[in-house]
Amino acid sequence: MALRGLFGYGAGWKIEGLENVPKEGGIIVVANHQSNFDPPILGCSLNRHVHFMAKEELFDGFIKNAYMRAVGSFPVKRGAADMGAIKTALKLLKDGEALGLFPEGTRSKTGKLRKAKLGAVMLAVKSKAPIVPVGLNGTQHPFKEDLKINIGKPFTLDEFYERKLEKEEMRVAGEVIMAKIAELLE
Repeated sequence: MALRGLFGYGAGWKIEGLENVPKEGGIIVVANHQSNFDPPILGCSLNRHVHFMAKEELFDGFIKNAYMRAVGSFPVKRGAADMGAIKTALKLLKDGEALGLFPEGTRSKTGKLRKAKLGAVMLAVKSKAPIVPVGLNGTQHPFKEDLKINIGKPFTLDEFYERKLEKEEMRVAGEVIMAKIAELLE
């Protein structure tokens, strides 16, 4: 809540669709990514604690590492299949936790949505967890612009379950995820 006050100073903070976030059970929260402020803004906007997979560089040094772990984040090695991060994510979901992912894998400097990385698709299909799409609006300049967080209805990728997916099918599943996010952007 303190962060809401910080980011909302001089700007509004509006959240729509909070009723779409399941109160319990493992969920994957997916959102567009355009700012370093996106994880704390997204985490403060939901009615559940969200664990984020974050690039390992954010864990460099004692203080950064302690902070990132204290807020429930865990490191991922980008550019490779990081089995440790995947196992951590799947365990969190199995334990009924909320996992926050930015399927684009990195911030969009233009604000335009990028393609989903295949890791987000793989986690969604393997865990079978409901996916809650979120559109983050105004996070590029959270101290100047009004923040509008649009939360969509949960969905699954059940049409992709129970079979080994080829790369093309994973790309299509990624497009489904990104289309759900795009519907929530203004």
